[in-house]
Parts: sequence; structure tokens; C-alpha cells
Amino acid sequence: MTDACGEFETAWDAAPEAVRRSLALAYEALAAGGLAVGAVLTDPAGVVRAEGRNESYEDADDDGPGTGPLRGTPLAHAEMNALAAARTGWDLGATTLWSTQEPCAMCAAAARFCGVGVVRHLAPDPWALATGSAVPAGDAPSGGTLWLIAANVMFLRSVAAAATGPGEPEILRHHRSAEPETAALHDAVPPGLPERHGSVESWLTRWWPELTEAARQREARLR
Repeated sequence: MTDACGEFETAWDAAPEAVRRSLALAYEALAAGGLAVGAVLTDPAGVVRAEGRNESYEDADDDGPGTGPLRGTPLAHAEMNALAAARTGWDLGATTLWSTQEPCAMCAAAARFCGVGVVRHLAPDPWALATGSAVPAGDAPSGGTLWLIAANVMFLRSVAAAATGPGEPEILRHHRSAEPETAALHDAVPPGLPERHGSVESWLTRWWPELTEAARQREARLR
């Protein structure tokens, strides 16, 4: 575990601030029982200027941890909350919108409408994968395989935890063939949600050996 901790810290420290913060926000959404997606707006130097996480499934009247202006509404996607935290006078053309998941059509359109300069994501649209799309629309993921799998495992865990009824969610079933390494790591994570007062760093450190092996296997499969 000590070696894993050191290896994680090295990789984590080397990741851009946008990657680290968006993953931390996705973890917060997961721990809160929502959809695990985080997003940030960065300036040209890579400094986070605004942020948000998915809060669509949080009641705006309860005492949960969410603070986004759209909380509890269908619009409260991570990217929309990040954009809503920006100010009208900002030069959004000089900013980059980072998200742990490829933005949906609504969020991509909002980013274009607001004039965001660049949009980046860590993992491809999981819903596009679930429909059997061979290549999700948009640019290729940014950030590397490790963070792609980390983002997708949290996303799948949030969907599985919220599922009701028999069987597993279709999105998870499809990932078993489309992204088998991610699905296998998801299965290794205990059911349920992580502690609300935990951190993404401690959670990733716990699963770092399995995460790095999953990344190695995915890269070998796609060669």
C-alpha cells in the first residue's frame, strides 16, 4: 500500500489542476448519491476559475452538500453548474471547460453559446457507449487512460447505486463489452457509495494497483 500511495501521489501531482479538481468534484457527486460528473473552467494558465458538479438529483430543499445555482433541476449537469458560476464579463473565449465525462448535447451547446474557447473531457460519453455507438461524437478524451478509467468507474458506480429493480443498468451491461477493463474494476469496488466525508485521493489510492492494471490492459487491447 505504501508503494501504491507513492505511485498515486506522483501521478496525481503530475496531472493538470483541471483533471484533479474535476475528478474531486465527480467524487463529491458520487458520495452525495448523485451522478458522478465534475467540471471546471480554467484560464489560459490552467488555473480553475469556476467549477460545478452534477446536482440534478439532489433536492434543492434538503440540507445536502450541493451549492450549485441549478441544484435539483434537470439543468444541473456539472458543466452547466460550472458555466453558471462564471461571470458575464469574463472572456470565456480564453477559457477551457473540462469535464470528467464527454458533455451531453445540452452542455456542449451551452458551452458553444457562451463562447467557451475549448472543451475537454476525461472519458467518452457513457450513454453513447451504452447505445452501441462505435465512436462517441466529439473530440478524443484528454488526460490519459488512468483518469479515463477513474472517471468512468465513479460514473458507473453512481448509476448502479441509484438503480432500482432487478438486474443491472443497461449502461453497465454494455460497458462489459465496450469497456471491459472499466467494468471489471467497477465490480471490484464494494457496492454502495463511498463516505461523504472522504476524498477522491484516498479513494483512488485504495484502488491504485487495480486502476493501473486496468489502464495497462485497456491500452494493450486498443493497440
